[in-house]
Amino acid sequence: MILEKSQNKISYDEFKEMAYYFGIAIQPTFSNSVLDKNPKTSFVDIECFFLSATYYLKTSRVAEGFLCWLLKFGHLLSPSKIRRLIQAGRFFDPAILGGLVEFLSENNIRPAQWKIVTPFCKKRKEVTHLFEGPAPRLPSSYFLKYRIIAPLFKLETDKFLLPVATVYKNCPELKNRALFGSIVNADVVSYLGKHPGSTPYQIAKRTYHHKARVFEIYADVLAAS
Repeated sequence: MILEKSQNKISYDEFKEMAYYFGIAIQPTFSNSVLDKNPKTSFVDIECFFLSATYYLKTSRVAEGFLCWLLKFGHLLSPSKIRRLIQAGRFFDPAILGGLVEFLSENNIRPAQWKIVTPFCKKRKEVTHLFEGPAPRLPSSYFLKYRIIAPLFKLETDKFLLPVATVYKNCPELKNRALFGSIVNADVVSYLGKHPGSTPYQIAKRTYHHKARVFEIYADVLAAS
C-alpha cells in the first residue's frame, strides 16, 4: 500500500483519541499526544481528523464508526480545506480517500463540493482488503470502486456514535461548525475559545486557513465574543 507524503502523520492512539472526542464510541488510549493530553483544552482540527481516518480504519468497529460519523457530521466538513491540506503535504491514503468521498457522494452529502477532492483519489494497483478477516459476501460499492474490499456495513449510528447533544456539549469544533455558516468563522471562534489571546497569524497557522481570511474576520470575532 502506497501512502501519500509522510508529513504530519499521527499515531493510532492519537487517532482514537480524536475519534472519541468527535463522538465515535470507541475506547481511546490516552497518551502523550497531539491533543496535549486533554482535547477539551486544545484545538483539534476536523479535516486533519478526516485525513487521518484514511490510514487508520484498521478494524470493523473503527471503520463502521467512522462511516456512521460521516453520515451524521460529514456535511460539516470542508472539502476545500481538505484539498488545501493535501496540497500542503498532509499524510493520507489516496485509495481510502476515494472510498470515503464515494461514500459521501452515494449518501448525497454535498456530492458536488467533493468533486474538488477526487483528483487526489487513486485506485489500488491490486485488490486489497480494508482490514483482516474473511471476505464479505456483500462488499461495499464505495470502497470496491477503488479496489478495496470492505463489508457493506449496517451503519447503526445509535450503536457507534455518542449522542449528538453530548458531542456538541464537549466539542466546540463541531458545535461551532453546526452553528456558523462559515467554516473559517467557526474555526476561529473554536480556536480562540481554547486559546484566548492568540494572534491571527497563530490561528491561521493552527487552523490551516488562509491568513488573509483570518485577519479579515479576527476583529469581528473578538468583538462578538
